[in-house]
Amino acid sequence: MLEVAHSSLAQDRLTKSFIYAKAGIPQYVIVNLRDDCVESYIAPSAPRRRYRERTVLVRGERLQLVTFPDVTIAVDDLLPRVLD
Repeated sequence: MLEVAHSSLAQDRLTKSFIYAKAGIPQYVIVNLRDDCVESYIAPSAPRRRYRERTVLVRGERLQLVTFPDVTIAVDDLLPRVLD
């Protein structure tokens, strides 16, 4: 599951992450436009309704997909281009 967030960042981190963790979604990714990063949440705990691991990725790094371990996505490809 992937969400793009700017004004909805708090809702995406709290409300939606609880829903996705409870449903057992293996990975929840927020493209955080406000802080220019990508947040990856993995290892859902359905009874606790939360993800046990959170990683913040920045430009130049790659996001590994849990359901497709051989696939990675460049963080730069998910974030808007930086204009010089």
